[in-house]
Amino acid sequence: MVSTESSAASTATVSSTLRWRAVQGKDAPDTLAFGTADEEEEIRTKLDRSHAADDEKCRLLLPEAPQLTLEWRDLALRVPVANEPGAMDKVILHDANGVARPGELLAIMGPSGAGKSSLLDCLSGRNGNAEGRIMINGVEGWTPKRRRMVAYAMQDELFHATLTVREHLVFQARLRLGGQVSKKGCLDRANAVIEELGLTGCRDTLIGGWMLRGISGGERKRLAFASEILTNPAVLFVDEPTSGLDSCMARAVVEQLMQLATKRTVVTAIHQPSSEVFALFDRLYLLAEGATVFEGPPCEAISHFASLGLPCPQFMNPADHFMEQLVVLERATDHEGLARVQRLKDTWAEQQQKHQAQQPSDAVDVVVYEVEGREENDVEGPEYDYESAHLPLWGQIEVLAHRNALRLARDPMAFRLQVLQTFIFAFLLGLIYFQLQIDQKGIRNFSGAFFYIVTDQVYSASMPAIISVPVELPIVYRELDVGLYRIGAWFLAKNLCELPSQLALPTLNLVPIYVLIFGFFGSPGFWVFMQMLVLLVAMNSSCVAFGYAVSCICRRVDIAPIVGNIVIMPLLLLGGMFVDPERVPAMFRWLELVTPFKYGYFGFMRAFWRNVANIPCNLQDATADCTPMTGHDVLQDYNIPDQSVWGDVWSLIGLSLFFRALGFIALHFSLRHKLS
Repeated sequence: MVSTESSAASTATVSSTLRWRAVQGKDAPDTLAFGTADEEEEIRTKLDRSHAADDEKCRLLLPEAPQLTLEWRDLALRVPVANEPGAMDKVILHDANGVARPGELLAIMGPSGAGKSSLLDCLSGRNGNAEGRIMINGVEGWTPKRRRMVAYAMQDELFHATLTVREHLVFQARLRLGGQVSKKGCLDRANAVIEELGLTGCRDTLIGGWMLRGISGGERKRLAFASEILTNPAVLFVDEPTSGLDSCMARAVVEQLMQLATKRTVVTAIHQPSSEVFALFDRLYLLAEGATVFEGPPCEAISHFASLGLPCPQFMNPADHFMEQLVVLERATDHEGLARVQRLKDTWAEQQQKHQAQQPSDAVDVVVYEVEGREENDVEGPEYDYESAHLPLWGQIEVLAHRNALRLARDPMAFRLQVLQTFIFAFLLGLIYFQLQIDQKGIRNFSGAFFYIVTDQVYSASMPAIISVPVELPIVYRELDVGLYRIGAWFLAKNLCELPSQLALPTLNLVPIYVLIFGFFGSPGFWVFMQMLVLLVAMNSSCVAFGYAVSCICRRVDIAPIVGNIVIMPLLLLGGMFVDPERVPAMFRWLELVTPFKYGYFGFMRAFWRNVANIPCNLQDATADCTPMTGHDVLQDYNIPDQSVWGDVWSLIGLSLFFRALGFIALHFSLRHKLS
């Protein structure tokens, strides 16, 4: 691989040579122009040579992607106006035409709302509602195989904050390439991309997020590019690569895109670049109100605007000048801006019509390249099965479970807080009910203690689960959209990774409670303790599943906890403590089947009282209703059937499976609707 110093030198050469310089011309006296074509060609030749070794090593890991020329004709997109029945559809794109070729960096520019991101979505096949023609090497339409040769780096970068740069790329490589590349090959590919994108200095740094310090903004952008080029795509779409970056970092990011464009087709949407960034573009595509107003080399855009009486002032950034001419401040009042933009659109449309009239036919003008003896119009590319490159289901589960486990291990604070909460409530309960006596007065105390244990378990287990799913969903949406894995693989991996905590936390909860209430050698015995522990583990699992179900249905981190509390309250009332099961109205009795409170509370009562053969009764202190003389009598007084505790355990396991299935079904249909 090329060294960091050589890459920096190459970057400095490009930046210093492609500087703006003032020229005086007859048509555009105060415009800015690029260096000569010979100078630019010399720079690109040096850049190609400096990264030749890098490209050669990448080819050893993956087959070379086909070079694809992308062309679009008469592209139009309309969307219905929300909350306005009968209103006309809003025009997003109108008669857009253009071409993107391999070896060139095409920049789509325009004011906010001009349709830049929408055009990228249509060209990449993400939005299938557009009208018009999209051709790849002269062949119309995106097939599933061709779409797998495309990568899309979105504007907002979404990463797991507690992973390092290399770990993230290795997991991405295994998910994208693991079906045909070994683990060692995935690691090698990740390392190759790290060096290619200049991420060597931060390869072992945590990515970080809004609460965890990590890599810089420019490094996050390059990491997003690195994630997408792991599969060596033929076409790379990038949405707003410089948003949120300073001018120096933005230039470095665009220089990386220019490097990536040497072997593939790169199309980027950018809002308002600096002059140095603008100088790096090979071709410029200007949009205004969804229509094309210019497409060609950036230096020709300056003369085009000057020919229309809109020359770029001396020493002004051409990108700023173009934005000033294309923006319409307010359609109702900015009549001058509307007329100017309309003239730009009409002029470009007339020029395109004249150009097409001069063509011998309306066939697509596709440039054919020779790549190692193979013509570029071989659209299907090399013999590489993009479908089988992805891991099978169990492989996806393994990788996702490994990634989740690593994330949890890197974030010990959350688990520590759960352990602290468990101990605090356990010791609080144990001290309040310290050394309870099995007598007539202790019956109600035992009942209250058991119900409190159940209630604490419901809230402490369900609330973190309710929040965890919505927090992860943005990344899940992104990765599902590019087909990294199935939703079932992610759901199973998440459940598997949290099984250890579902065993540890109930144990840490029950041990101090049992010791404080019954003593080290309490009368119930070890068998009762084991029954209660199994019951509490099943209880915890069902409550976590309940949290998954609520969060998968709501899918909003601010709404899901509220909905969870609303659902928990009636389940709490029907838990068997506050209302006699026989007094519950018939219309609500079905809720008793899905409340973990009932199975947990009844289970604890059965596990304890079925092992109590005698309850002492002091005739001097006892009242006339001193009738519960055995544990069976207590169960009868509380209308709890005298059955085995294992029935409650199996009921809780059934609830756990039911809630998980409910959450998965809700999530599956919501994702299918969102990604359709």
